[in-house]
Amino acid sequence: MPTKTGDQTAQKVSFTHLDNFLKFAPIVGLAIIAYLQSLFPSKAEFEKMHATMHKIEKQIITLTTLQNKVDDHSRRLDILTTKIQALEIQIVKQNKP
Repeated sequence: MPTKTGDQTAQKVSFTHLDNFLKFAPIVGLAIIAYLQSLFPSKAEFEKMHATMHKIEKQIITLTTLQNKVDDHSRRLDILTTKIQALEIQIVKQNKP
């Protein structure tokens, strides 16, 4: 039956284990770095996305302004239509004997 000191020496990290680890560590590190770089856009892509988002924001502001003006004009037309109808009713009442 092996002793505890014999088990510990059998489980120690040897130079061979370290050598094998050092062979694969740079490859794994480069793979991790490549993956992390793929998650984020480059500076040029970021600037392009920023410019595109800025243009879209301007278009949204323009469309919102136009929509508000259309709504305002629609309300004014409704008021004018109501006033014209009221005037037509008054004209008809005055022309009747």
